Amino acid sequence: MADLIRLEVVTPEKEVFSDMVESFIFPSVMGSTGVLYNHAPLLTVLEPGVITYKKDNEQYKIAVSTGFLELKNNVAEILVSSAERSEDIDKARAEAAAERARKRLQEKAKDLDQTRAEAALKRALARLKAVE
Repeated sequence: MADLIRLEVVTPEKEVFSDMVESFIFPSVMGSTGVLYNHAPLLTVLEPGVITYKKDNEQYKIAVSTGFLELKNNVAEILVSSAERSEDIDKARAEAAAERARKRLQEKAKDLDQTRAEAALKRALARLKAVE
């Protein structure tokens, strides 16, 4: 049996994923980072994006929002505001959310919360990337 890493992805509402994986790549503020068995301990901030993990020689994706990752002793705990496995994402709904966010940003209304609108767009784009 290959050397494996426990990957756990948790939101405030639920555990989205917990299993042994061969490797994974996550979106951090420093760029995409890959993790293999026996990676050095790590604590980092996650950016909205896609976690890609490999299990049984197959690749899978999870769209995530901002959060944190702690890695030690081959256990990666990822705590994020929201997360969705690619198979649970409704592509049409994600496309509509991205379009709404783009429209809000283009309109530049006086009462627009720029940060919130940009975050909504990043989340929608991450969801779309996960289903590609």
